[in-house]
Amino acid sequence: MGHFDHLNVAFFTKAAIYPGSIGTFRYRFQREGWTDGKGTLTVWVYENTSFELAKDVESQTFPWTEEGVEQVKAWLEEKLAERGSQPYSIPYPAPKAE
Repeated sequence: MGHFDHLNVAFFTKAAIYPGSIGTFRYRFQREGWTDGKGTLTVWVYENTSFELAKDVESQTFPWTEEGVEQVKAWLEEKLAERGSQPYSIPYPAPKAE
């Protein structure tokens, strides 16, 4: 069972932008258009920080179709394997601000 098996065409009707994570592996989806064959899904993966502050960002755009969603899932699994993930934790004591 893959980490992204829950993704399907209908999943992306719930929100236009959807952030998520698996531990420290961060990802974000944005859909454009609709499921009429013209819609797209852009996916970003980035380091363990907020999307707005991320520097190590990779993205890919896929068609918003059944085939495109399968490509999204495969791409995310590949990126998860490349980047890895650790359980999320808050450092204690917190690092001092510079």
